[in-house]
Amino acid sequence: MKKRNRFAAAALAALLLAGSAPSALALDATPPMYQQFGYDSAEDFTRSYLGNFVHFDYDTASDMFRRYVQQLHADPSLGFSYFGLEDMDMLYRYIDYGQWKDMDDYCRQAAREMIQTADYRSEQLAVQLNGQAVKFPDAQPEKANNRTMVPFRAIAEALGAEVDYNAGAITAKKNGQTLAFSLGGKQLTITDDSTGKVIKTTAVDSAPYKKKGRTYVPVRFFAEGFGLTVQWENSVQTAVLYDRDALIADIDSHFTVLNQWLKAQPSYGQNAKALSSTINVSTDYTLYDSIAGDKSYRASAKINALTDENAAEVHLSADLSDLPSEYYPNYSSIPFVTDDSFEWSIFRTLRSSDKSTLKNLQVDLCGSDSGAGCFYMRSPALSEMYRGTEKDRPEERTAMKNGAWVNVATMDTVFGATDFAERWSELAQGKVNTVGESIVINSEKNTYGYEWSKLFADAYEECRNWEALAGDSLFTRSGSRYTANMDLRDMLGSDPDTSTSTIKYTLDTSNGSISGSTSSSYTNWYTQSITTIEFSGKLRSLSFTRTEQVKNKSKLVRKSTLTASPTDTAPTANPPKGSKIILWDTESTYYDEDGNEITDMSDFLSTFL
Repeated sequence: MKKRNRFAAAALAALLLAGSAPSALALDATPPMYQQFGYDSAEDFTRSYLGNFVHFDYDTASDMFRRYVQQLHADPSLGFSYFGLEDMDMLYRYIDYGQWKDMDDYCRQAAREMIQTADYRSEQLAVQLNGQAVKFPDAQPEKANNRTMVPFRAIAEALGAEVDYNAGAITAKKNGQTLAFSLGGKQLTITDDSTGKVIKTTAVDSAPYKKKGRTYVPVRFFAEGFGLTVQWENSVQTAVLYDRDALIADIDSHFTVLNQWLKAQPSYGQNAKALSSTINVSTDYTLYDSIAGDKSYRASAKINALTDENAAEVHLSADLSDLPSEYYPNYSSIPFVTDDSFEWSIFRTLRSSDKSTLKNLQVDLCGSDSGAGCFYMRSPALSEMYRGTEKDRPEERTAMKNGAWVNVATMDTVFGATDFAERWSELAQGKVNTVGESIVINSEKNTYGYEWSKLFADAYEECRNWEALAGDSLFTRSGSRYTANMDLRDMLGSDPDTSTSTIKYTLDTSNGSISGSTSSSYTNWYTQSITTIEFSGKLRSLSFTRTEQVKNKSKLVRKSTLTASPTDTAPTANPPKGSKIILWDTESTYYDEDGNEITDMSDFLSTFL
């Protein structure tokens, strides 16, 4: 429990609420707020999670930011409650630990938290248009007849429409169309300006009215009349309006090369329910020994998967009987990983299993991207994973041995447990045609129906992530072949003095093929390692060769081939009805062999093999 001074908290609340009112002349910080958070423009900042405010437009938020930063420099304790700080000594320790670069950075982050708090605490109805808060200079939105009513001129001009009033008849013109209605009327008419023909007539269940010289209209009917998608976010009392087609088009403008490559993929299977995929894996592992002689080992695995845009169902069979214990990671050297963490338990079980068990290892997996942050696993051979060094759980061990499914909570409660597999399935099936479609569809799913105000922030955050790996600016062209060549150290946060990380790949937009390689190395005082991956094929037919070498210790060569085809059999996201389900300890932390958090089923499979 964070310690708080009640008087200070009350004073801070008053300060925030007072500071949320826009000043007569909003002033930006110096340098501008968006630059202080690493963005190139105010628009980019407001399309990020950091600048995603629903009640404050950029000008208002930046003026608040400027004032809050000044107040925090004068009294840093105003921000203590946001970070669990108790005194100045604790603040300086956190700065020394790297939580913030310096006092300026602390004030900057605390000021943003203060704006966010004022945003959430505001009880004023708000409207967000294409990710931006709509500013109402005088009259504010209000509720009438269970509908959100907004001042007409402010919302129309925010949409870029030309407004006209004529004896009770009100019109708004935009993109060659005129939207017309009358005060007290319950009908909305949309007319084609070039032909004069009525395109659409819509009944309105809450009539427009006049109040204190302002015309109020129901925001949903008006926005939908201009082709916008309308959603309501109850937690922040905000109507969220967005032009879906324009959002997709804007994102796609960054990926013309990748979209050409997607278009070149085979078109079969667009109407199929799912994809049926097979991955065959062969592993050659060599341990170096200059005295007794080098020793080589082999393993193989086969993965059969059904995937669609909502779920994944996987069966894995493997022969790991030849592998030595040295093959499996030893997590005892990784900080904060307990003996009962999920990955440690899996590998500890494999190390201790007899060869007959590992000769024919069977694992079933299923899950969905519901945001539950879990997937299900069934493997009687791995039941000893419940025999931990800190906790021995005989009941669960027996149940798993008898075929019970294990509910595995992952670290990702945002995108669900099977997001990667489902995104690939959407593209490979042709159910989405462009990167923009894929990003927007999945960002809409990630709102879970109640966090619509974060839609644009989510979509553009993913757009930036994709752009860093496959944006148009990365490619050089030679005919139909487009090649990207990148240094990934900054993206991965790697130390340039001790590591390298590069990727080079070529997309051929004439036939939909891809080929390339990645290379990474790491050096410290006791070891040196190099990992390369070579890949080639198409979206539904890919081959990979991964080579990992540790100096004077080992060499691992893993070859994988993936083939996929459409099927009318849909995947099952949950265990069969009536199955016994047991829980893995959700307080455990899940890591891969490099100490990175496990996020979904795909991470689990790649680490498992």
